[in-house]
Amino acid sequence: MNPILAEIISGAWLINNERSAAYASILLSLLKGENFSEGDSAIAREKNRSYVISGLGDQIQRFGFTDSNIPEGSVAVIPIRSEILKYDQPCGPRGSQSILTDVKSADQNPNIRSIVLVVDSPGGQVTGTDLLAETIKNSTTPIVAYIEGMAASAAYWIISGASKIIASSSLDRIGSIGTMLMVEDLQPSLEAIGVKFHEVYASLSVDKNLDFNQVLDGNYEPYRKNVLDVINQKFLSSIKTNRPTLDESTFTGKIYFAPEAITLGLIDDIGSFDLAISNSVTIANQNYIQSINNKTKKPDTMKINMTWKAIQSFFKMDPATLDAQELTDERMQQINDQLATVTERNEELQTLLTAEKLAHQTTLFQLETLRSEDAGVETIVPKPADVIAGNNDVPVFTHDKIADEYCA
Repeated sequence: MNPILAEIISGAWLINNERSAAYASILLSLLKGENFSEGDSAIAREKNRSYVISGLGDQIQRFGFTDSNIPEGSVAVIPIRSEILKYDQPCGPRGSQSILTDVKSADQNPNIRSIVLVVDSPGGQVTGTDLLAETIKNSTTPIVAYIEGMAASAAYWIISGASKIIASSSLDRIGSIGTMLMVEDLQPSLEAIGVKFHEVYASLSVDKNLDFNQVLDGNYEPYRKNVLDVINQKFLSSIKTNRPTLDESTFTGKIYFAPEAITLGLIDDIGSFDLAISNSVTIANQNYIQSINNKTKKPDTMKINMTWKAIQSFFKMDPATLDAQELTDERMQQINDQLATVTERNEELQTLLTAEKLAHQTTLFQLETLRSEDAGVETIVPKPADVIAGNNDVPVFTHDKIADEYCA
């Protein structure tokens, strides 16, 4: 049996029903023995291939995931588009297993600072969805999800554990949190052309396929209770954990446009892809600073294996004021306190230095973004705001003024 056909007719789905209806045409084509264009599938596969970007403005470079020259501080971009199946399919994008591998690879690469998921999917197959969602949630590398059209059902479950979720447009649609079964009963059609079906079970296999066969007989309740409700409960539990402020009215399966999705807590913002990249880098910088701060603590009591003279010399104690006596517990504590003060000050200075470096990198990125946006609307016609006092030769564009002020 064709693997696509097997997936369509046999399993539970986390998918928006608008898109699931489109599978009817796919199913008809498969039943007729028609094949999908390998050329089209190659193009689709390439569009959904993960990559890495590095640099700012016009200096942005693109790298493959296996490239050995990925620079430090790069951002991994991982697409999640179309219907989500567990395995890569010949007529569609990569499966959830391949996406999971990419997320882990990016998380383990010390040169990748953050990850951006580019999402446009109605959802998909249950199998594998929870594993990919957990991998994203547990990533030590910050992940920002960027929606380009739709993030419904399984797609939303997958990205719900991201540090931030941003939609590209007010017309993007988010939600459809729910579970369904789509069954195409082909048996009557095949029986009409003379095909006979025989099912024989072992003597003890009285419950084998029982729920599913009842669905085919029109009795949906056992399958709903024993399968769909179990899957849906885990779905909702994960969403609640990942988005604790989410309004529970969203758990009925309804889908929302982006502005209402923000109000309900499904997403965090609406903006550009550059905003998603910038946010991912900012979160990474904040996490790095926080990790340094968490390491700053008063050291344990120091075990000193040196002579009293060496301690006197190290702390520049005046021998004239010291008696020839052993090192007491009280004096030991004084020395420990002095060491702790010096250590804490050094760590504070290191934290400040790191913060300044990261702030400088963020400012450079913002400057390049402003320059790019301003260059797109500037004209060659001089405007009063473009002229710097004392320079009557050539008009100066706004982005040059910003650069001059920054460099100054």
